Amino acid sequence: MEGSLDEKTLNLMKQAFKQYYFKAGDRISPPSRMNEREFGYIPFGGSMIRHLSFKTFGELYALLVREAPHSVFYSAAYYLEPTLPMHEKGWKGGDLIFDIDADNLQLPCRKDHNLWTCKGCGLKRIGSRPKKCPNCDGGSISELNWACEKCLEAAKNEALKLIDILMKDFGINKNEIKVYFSGNMGYHVSVESKEFEELDQAARGEIADYVSGRGLIPESIGVFKRATYESLVENLPRIGEPGWRGRLAASFANWKVDGFGDGDTREKIAALYGKIRYSKFKKRLEVEMLKIGVRIDTMVTTDIHRIFRMPGTLHGETGLLKMLCDDLVSFNPLNDAVVLSDEPVDVFIEYSPRLQLKDQIYPPFKRERVKLPLMVAVYLAGKCLARVV
Repeated sequence: MEGSLDEKTLNLMKQAFKQYYFKAGDRISPPSRMNEREFGYIPFGGSMIRHLSFKTFGELYALLVREAPHSVFYSAAYYLEPTLPMHEKGWKGGDLIFDIDADNLQLPCRKDHNLWTCKGCGLKRIGSRPKKCPNCDGGSISELNWACEKCLEAAKNEALKLIDILMKDFGINKNEIKVYFSGNMGYHVSVESKEFEELDQAARGEIADYVSGRGLIPESIGVFKRATYESLVENLPRIGEPGWRGRLAASFANWKVDGFGDGDTREKIAALYGKIRYSKFKKRLEVEMLKIGVRIDTMVTTDIHRIFRMPGTLHGETGLLKMLCDDLVSFNPLNDAVVLSDEPVDVFIEYSPRLQLKDQIYPPFKRERVKLPLMVAVYLAGKCLARVV
C-alpha cells in the first residue's frame, strides 16, 4: 500500500482540500514581493508544476480553488523573471530560511512509530530503518517518518533556540523573523531583511554553521593542547559573555566534576581538563554542541533557489495547515493546524501508529476497517496508510 493511493481515496482528499480552499481566502497569506517569486504546485496524482508567477492574490487564489492542489510552493528567492528557466530567471536575492525537521533530530521515540519497508521482499517493521533487511539481506529500504507530540515539541525547542541566536548574536529584529509550522514534521524560520537578502550560498552556509555550532573546537574557547591550569582559568568562557562562549559557560556549569559543586565554573572545567586532557575534552565538547547547537537542515539554508510550502495551504501528506506561529511557545500543531472537519469517513488502515489530533487519541491500527473523522482519514491517507472503502 505504501507509496500509492487509489482513485477513491485521492478524490476524498481532493474534495477535502477544495472545501478548505473555497472557504479559506482570509487564511492564506501571499508572500511579500509576490510578483518577484516563483510559484509551483503538485496536483493530486500528478507531478510538480513550476515556474509560475502571479501578479495578484486573486489569480493565485483562483488556482487554489480550481485545482485544490496536494501541495503549493513559492520561492524564497526574488527574481527578475520568475517564469523563465532557472538559469535565466535573474536572481535578485532571497529570504534567509532555516528548516527544522523532527526526523533529523534522531529522537528515541522514532523506534515506537516509524515504519520501514524492504523494497526487495516487502517486509515491514516498526522502528528505524536498518542498514540491511533481516529477511532478505537487501539494502534498499524505505522509511516512513512520523511526528508524534514529543517529536514536534523537540522541533519547537530547536526553533526557539534558533530565534534566540538570530536576535542576540545577529541583532535581527523580532519583526523580521517569522516562524511557520510546516504542516508536517517541524518548522520553517524565515528572515526577511534587506541586510541578509543578497547573501550568496557561501555566506548563508557560514550562518548555518554558526547557528548549529558546527566547527567549534576547543581552541575557540581558549583550550589548547599544552594549556596550563592557570591559562585555562583565565581564558575559559564566563557566564554572561555574548555568543557561543556565554552559552558554553552556562552549559559547563551543569557538568559534574568530582570535588566541585556550584563554585567557579572555569576552575571546575580547568580541573576536568587536567584529568581528561585534549582529545577527551574535544569529544565532550562535540557532544555538548550537539545538545546546545540548533539542529537545522544546512542544505535548505544554503540553497538559494529552494521553494517552500506556502503559508495558509494544506500539506498533502497530513492535511494540516502550514501556518504562521504568532506565539510559538503556546502553539500546539496537533490542535492549532487542524482545519479539516470531523465528518465521519470509512477507511481501511494497513498500519497506523498512535495519532493525536484535536486532543483525541486514535489508537494504533493494523489491518482493520474503521470509521474516522475526515481530518484523521486524510492524515493517514496522505501518508499512504489508509484507503477509503
